[in-house]
Amino acid sequence: MQKRKLLYQLNPGVKGSGDFQKQVDIITCSQNAFLTGNSKNVQTRNTRSVRRYVYGLAVVVFFFLAGFNNNSSAQQKAVYNMFLEEPIPANGTEVFFNAPVLRWPFQKGKRATYDVQLSPSSSFEKSATLTAEKLSGAMYNPHQALATGNWYWRYKVTGKDWSAVYHFRITDKAVSMVSPTAEKFLASVPNEHPRILANGKADKLTAFINTPDARTILSEADRALSRGIYTEADAQPAVKGFNAEQDKKILSDAIVALGNHVYKMVLPLCQAYLLTGKIVYRDKAIAMGMEVAKWDPEGVSGSRDFTDGMCMYNMALVFDTFYDDLSAIQRQTLQKAIALRLSKFYNSWVNNIESKVLSGHVWQLILNEFFKSTLALYGHEATAGAWLSYGYELFLGRSPVLGGTDGGWGEGASYFQMNMETLVEIPAFIKQYTGFDFMKAHPWYQQQADWLIYHFPPLSSADGYGDNTEDLFEPPASYASFATVMAKLMQNEKYAWYADQLIRQQQPDLAKELVLRWFRMKYTSHLSMPAAANPKYFPMGYISRETGIAALHTNPANTKNDVMVTMRSSPFGAYGHILADQNTFNILAGGKRLFYRTGYKVAMDDPHRLKWSKHTRSMNGMLINGEGQPYSVESNGYFSRFLQGGELAYMKGNAANAYQSKETKEDYGVSKFDRHTVLLKPGIIVIYDELKAENEVSWSWLIHSLKNMKLDTVHNSFTATMEDWRGVGRLWSSAPFSWDITDTFAVPAVVYRNYTGMMTKKYENAQWHVKATNRQKNKQLRFLAIIQVDKNGAVIGFKETTTEKRITKISVGDWEIEAALSSDLAPHLQIQSMARKVAFTAYGEELGFLGNTYKGKTANSSKLIELVNGKITFTETGDQLLPPIR
Repeated sequence: MQKRKLLYQLNPGVKGSGDFQKQVDIITCSQNAFLTGNSKNVQTRNTRSVRRYVYGLAVVVFFFLAGFNNNSSAQQKAVYNMFLEEPIPANGTEVFFNAPVLRWPFQKGKRATYDVQLSPSSSFEKSATLTAEKLSGAMYNPHQALATGNWYWRYKVTGKDWSAVYHFRITDKAVSMVSPTAEKFLASVPNEHPRILANGKADKLTAFINTPDARTILSEADRALSRGIYTEADAQPAVKGFNAEQDKKILSDAIVALGNHVYKMVLPLCQAYLLTGKIVYRDKAIAMGMEVAKWDPEGVSGSRDFTDGMCMYNMALVFDTFYDDLSAIQRQTLQKAIALRLSKFYNSWVNNIESKVLSGHVWQLILNEFFKSTLALYGHEATAGAWLSYGYELFLGRSPVLGGTDGGWGEGASYFQMNMETLVEIPAFIKQYTGFDFMKAHPWYQQQADWLIYHFPPLSSADGYGDNTEDLFEPPASYASFATVMAKLMQNEKYAWYADQLIRQQQPDLAKELVLRWFRMKYTSHLSMPAAANPKYFPMGYISRETGIAALHTNPANTKNDVMVTMRSSPFGAYGHILADQNTFNILAGGKRLFYRTGYKVAMDDPHRLKWSKHTRSMNGMLINGEGQPYSVESNGYFSRFLQGGELAYMKGNAANAYQSKETKEDYGVSKFDRHTVLLKPGIIVIYDELKAENEVSWSWLIHSLKNMKLDTVHNSFTATMEDWRGVGRLWSSAPFSWDITDTFAVPAVVYRNYTGMMTKKYENAQWHVKATNRQKNKQLRFLAIIQVDKNGAVIGFKETTTEKRITKISVGDWEIEAALSSDLAPHLQIQSMARKVAFTAYGEELGFLGNTYKGKTANSSKLIELVNGKITFTETGDQLLPPIR
């Protein structure tokens, strides 16, 4: 990052500007670094410095071009399909990592293998070409740094013709990601056991015996000693549902519960033995492992992938932890039983998962169980090397599969918990054996600290995206465990701040939290905790463009006095635990849900989830002729603009593609859905929607609250309260509209899974839903909403006027907001506060401020000007492209 001088020409001829030129300091950085919080050369500390100290510099000006690089037209369009449909990287794309991972559409047929050639020469001269043959999956990692310049590659199914030639560019900005080959990793696996929970027999764990974690583990192991041995017959439903589908789900729960019960017996027994050496723990664990070895992998225990994976891993723990104490027959029995389940997973994954956009259970738990189980069998089972190599390459080539490079998690805060151990433990094994530190190399691991702080703050509900976030009213103990581990491993001050806040304010009992407990105790207890970040440097907002989520705050370091606005506009459509919520927002106040999505994930195929909580109608979003977004990964969106300062933060989402899917054969004809969302301090939210369809349609603007809402149809206003917070909103539109309010779901949430092992739930069916729909159908429409949020009802009234140019002007407190509502006017949203010395425009060639006129470098850009400590800060951005598929 370099600092340079620039003569910035103020617009001549405007009162107050004169003909003078103003000298300002500029910090130059790529637009992607500003938008995502990471630079192309992964100087994350420098990037954070830009964001932290932007208000302390003399005069800071950011100029961004309308593409990520000069070859932006060649950038891959990030529309995810169920399976990869086009080879990547291609079309001259400037790749992010060096070495890049090459991926291509898989060819059906489990026996298919592939050959690949990669060369700096388009003619693939033999001496300069890297060649790989008979690859088992549709993926290739060269595991070496490539020289800068153009690179060419092609692939083929072994024995068939070559594909077309694809090419990409390596620049000196590419992030180094040179991992060891799978062969090197395998060669580094030690011969002795244990490998999973300890680093061989010499690893003395008795030193931890008096720690809170160890004491809790021993207590759990003692309880396990008092229990009987579980059998497959224990996978019996405890209750009956109200219909066949519910009975099916209850049976599934019982089977998964069996796997959990065995895991919560075997794991602490193995750990307790390593801590104490007591034979009683060993004998009970072996007995349980031998019992599982008798279970049919094609029977009950293999009928649910989670249970199948846990059975496999439970046996692997016993095989690995007690290898030297097992009889030859016991080893052979366990090895055979583990291998049968490993083989089943491998055969269902290879030449498939590497090309699939997401297979949730694989990436949540099972890949980690597969990796560690294969690690235990390596050197004993003939095919374990191929299995372990595949798991190694799959993780390095795709992880973090829902996180991109700029932090965030596609399936949301609830399901992120299920990925925590996979994201930490597999790279830890790789580092332990080879020295390669994937976590330090990959920028996601640094940027994820921002996602934690901004999307799931201490003492706050989560941002509202993804299944089961309705259950999260504050970060659970797993988040404190993860943040503590990451703070120490990464020496990251933001993780340290987050962990410290959770531990001090929420006081979780980490010793009772199973997620990363052993890892935290064994691998990080000796590491120092870095100093916590100074929260006074936290900016108002954070955005992850690759994941497609953003959050704005008035006070990100103080939840009790914070107004939080979240928005999702993501390349990932509604798939897995991702909901149909493109361009939807949530508003939280003091960590409480003021205007927030409604409903519950009763079960994946439950009618309430399918017809309400997953559906766009449950969100603060938009319906088209009463229809929401298709349940398809293809129904995508993206953030095209993002700006922030000290008093105002702005984001713009594009969801024009969110209302169609070839996969589901739905297309509601939407050609434009741009949502501009602005947060103004101390707590005013402005939402400006530009809508266009191919035909005349009904547009329904939605907003929800969990508690009683009031609607004033005379003044087109709505109100919600949550404890001592109150939100009052008003809606304007380019056409007359009608209101509808209800406090019932279209499909009720029915409790039927309340039993031991499941979270006890109480569904509140009285949640509030407000809808505004244009009275006559229109091809084009605009909505403007202004929502005031404050404590104790301290809300100021709206003052509205219309200018000669038909621009609607609204005054709210010390803010003035202008918007073009009529669809025959050019889009216009401008906001300023003379008291706060701030001016903003969403569009335009210039922006007036304190008697001067400012022009930027990008046509029709969004512009933000602030006067801070007597110095002017000017920021602008144009529309950004979709982030590339990685």
